[in-house]
Amino acid sequence: MKSILALAVAAIAFTSASANARPNCPGGQGYWEEVVRNVRVCDTTQETYTVTFKDCQYHGILNLGHLWHQPTSYLPRTKVIWDTKFAQSSCPSSEYRSESTTYWYNNSSGLPSIATANYTGWVTKISENTRTEERTRTVETNCRTEQRVTRVFRCGFEP
Repeated sequence: MKSILALAVAAIAFTSASANARPNCPGGQGYWEEVVRNVRVCDTTQETYTVTFKDCQYHGILNLGHLWHQPTSYLPRTKVIWDTKFAQSSCPSSEYRSESTTYWYNNSSGLPSIATANYTGWVTKISENTRTEERTRTVETNCRTEQRVTRVFRCGFEP
């Protein structure tokens, strides 16, 4: 009778030990701990709003600036610009533009080299189109701090 009782107690002890045993814990032992942490919680709503954009079309002629070296191939004296810019408020009636390009020339040793040429001038607005987009954003209200309790398994024995 004593041996059956001892066997039953050993079986219960083994079962409870193996229920908490973890293969990644040294010795396979551990315990559950409740961790309390503060979290920010808010009520949220979706809000739709409209954004207005401007498409600004420009046209103009840019003039070639001073060249420090004689190009080895043709470099046009002017550059025609057809351009579209996107703005959120308004389109200026004219804009100053500057563009650069590279060109080849022969240096003082007669070897091919590269230099930069600049084109500058004013472009004029030729048209302006307005377009709108619908967008959605999340609005947070009634924000507060709440406590959350989580159970975490710890290796070892309870402190």
